[in-house]
Amino acid sequence: NDLSWFWANQASPGLYTWWEGDGEENSFGRWEQVRGWVTPAHVTPHYWAAAEMLLLQLDMLASLDESGAEPVLRVGLGLPEAWLEQPMSVRGLPTRLGKVDWEWSNSRMTVRARGFKGPVELGPVFPPETVLRVRR
Repeated sequence: NDLSWFWANQASPGLYTWWEGDGEENSFGRWEQVRGWVTPAHVTPHYWAAAEMLLLQLDMLASLDESGAEPVLRVGLGLPEAWLEQPMSVRGLPTRLGKVDWEWSNSRMTVRARGFKGPVELGPVFPPETVLRVRR
């Protein structure tokens, strides 16, 4: 839901930029001429907001849960169920404990965790009968 809202509410549709606030806090008297709007409704592009959006999308694909005694790699926590109707893959997704590749096809998830030795779990949209193969 969050991702859909952000995609639908871009400051400049198609440029994947968002805003923060309604006034420029770091203009140094010069940004007003280069941002592209004569009278901007808000500060955009705002790189902090864009970075948070990118991190959200990466976490939706795979992320480490370090809240327990040992880290758990969680794959696909934010995927919409409709996406499971077709094959998809991710390559070279960075985590703090190594890179992750995964491939979804024919009700089978293959995860390659480079540098990560802990458990791997799938997000809630994956059917219970999903076959999970983990390669190290």
